[in-house]
Amino acid sequence: MPETSPAASPYWARHVHAHRRPALLARGRIVTALRAWFAARDFIEVETGALQVSPGNETHLHAFATTLAAPDGTSSRLYLRTSPEFACKKLLAAGERRIVEFAKVFRNRERGALHHPEFTLIEWYRAGEPYGTLMADCAAILAVAAEAAGTKQLSFRAVRPIRSPNRNALPSPKHLRNLPASTSWRRCRAAKPTARR
Repeated sequence: MPETSPAASPYWARHVHAHRRPALLARGRIVTALRAWFAARDFIEVETGALQVSPGNETHLHAFATTLAAPDGTSSRLYLRTSPEFACKKLLAAGERRIVEFAKVFRNRERGALHHPEFTLIEWYRAGEPYGTLMADCAAILAVAAEAAGTKQLSFRAVRPIRSPNRNALPSPKHLRNLPASTSWRRCRAAKPTARR
């Protein structure tokens, strides 16, 4: 049976790409602006390994497995990272205080309108600083990204969650006050307030 080649993707056609190119240019401006923002605050940009010996402990994340073929013919199983978190935390344990990584990450079983198996994730840490600083970072990063994209209003599918990013007007939720200073923003975001009666 003869092999058939897959149909060429229409996204590589010049007329189709011309409509998508503004998004490509905006992404470049956003990444450049974010790198400058982190550099101005004395963050060290790191690049940790994408191959890991363990798929991680998060039961809801599924890593891609691959096989490393050694020159002597032996092989071992490795995994593409689902997050740079563990490697970044090793750097914190070694004494780094402020690090950031624009990491390519890979998550199996994720595919849909809001998920893709391969994407870029920004992971940053400020050791020994209060959670409010990380919250301020999030507001500032959104403002920097919006400005680099040429807007003051972020939207996704006609939903406008942030009208005018204000770097100073941040909530101080009571349910987060007792978290340790090194808690990452992701952990803060995961803690949700309970409804009051």
